Amino acid sequence: MDGIAWIRETYDAYCVTFAKGLSAEELVRRMGGDPGRIVPSLSAEDALELARDKGPVARLGTSNGWAFALEPASAEGTDRRLLRRVSEGTEAVMLLDSGMPPYWFVHARDGQIAADFEPGVEAEQIGGSDPSFLVPAMRSAGMLLPDGTADPEDWEPEQRILTVAERVFALDLPRTALEAGTLPAVLLS
Repeated sequence: MDGIAWIRETYDAYCVTFAKGLSAEELVRRMGGDPGRIVPSLSAEDALELARDKGPVARLGTSNGWAFALEPASAEGTDRRLLRRVSEGTEAVMLLDSGMPPYWFVHARDGQIAADFEPGVEAEQIGGSDPSFLVPAMRSAGMLLPDGTADPEDWEPEQRILTVAERVFALDLPRTALEAGTLPAVLLS
């Protein structure tokens, strides 16, 4: 397993949506896309070209029990209504790095936003219906001090979001396939 912490080394900006226990086709359907329009094999370079020409593109796959949709040049997955729909009967995680603030983490469970935050927030500022379950992992990763306040000396907040998501949810992305291989892809618009 490659985990997800490496993604910032490869992508300047990205939005990645994960859904536990779903197929890539079902994830596309729940994101409002047409699984019939999935292209079976697209490289990272071809996906960026398609996005420039046609609109939002996500490269797709499954890893460690989670389906994923990685958008290298768009952020359709940031729509909270979409994430609630994706999480119906399961759970979903969305991570956004737009290349500059904001960086964002959202966890949805059974159609509800369970946790929603950006780096620099304190434990009591984490949004959602069940944010406290993330606090121990956020402390362990260095995002929060023992008293629940944000660490003012944290110079790697984007990396810490990835570390928390990787540890708490065992998220994984196939690095070789995403960097140098081909994966199924779909236009999201």
